[in-house]
Amino acid sequence: MISKLDFSILNNGATQNKAFVMLHGWKGNKNSFSSIAKMLDIPNCRWYFPEAPFTVEGAPDKKTWTYEKSPGDWEIKKPQSMLLDFFNNEVFSVFDSKDTYVMGFSQGAAVCYRLILNLECTLGGVFPVGGFIRKFPNQKDSETKISISSFQRNTPILIGHGKDDDIVPVKASEMAYNLLKEECTNVNLHLYNGRHKISLDYLRKVRQLILDKEVVVS
Repeated sequence: MISKLDFSILNNGATQNKAFVMLHGWKGNKNSFSSIAKMLDIPNCRWYFPEAPFTVEGAPDKKTWTYEKSPGDWEIKKPQSMLLDFFNNEVFSVFDSKDTYVMGFSQGAAVCYRLILNLECTLGGVFPVGGFIRKFPNQKDSETKISISSFQRNTPILIGHGKDDDIVPVKASEMAYNLLKEECTNVNLHLYNGRHKISLDYLRKVRQLILDKEVVVS
């Protein structure tokens, strides 16, 4: 039996016709980004804040989506299974995948690149911020690749990164952008002033993308 992810929910509006899933970064938890929901203020939206399943050593309230089991061997299968279960049974059981948006910050963005973009259903949008592409075991830098499901080839992908990020270098998002351009046409990169954070400028672009998409659909 698959273990269940812990998560919190925040509703905006009396009724909700879309979902927004926020994947926190290393040392975050389900309470890390509730402020993002308030800043974006997307009408009629249900926010999901899943919490990574592994605890950072010595910090019980800080979580991680993976850990190194042995040198170079990272745990990825269990969190992937738990996230797939979360999306299928908690999110997609209520909302159409096309009305579901996913943002991932830092390690959460790495989850977007490796898992979310490979979901076999069309999403409303994917927003990796301050992230990086996690390499497969024994993969050399020159062999770095990114894969994307055929279902996501027309999904809007907006990558964000602070120009002065001192935790994850901006070149990590630039590389992801260049690799994704080879796989799809609906990807954009927005660089903003600041370090390892999510800027208001980037959030405005995300909000406008969602609102514009709703106008087109309606």
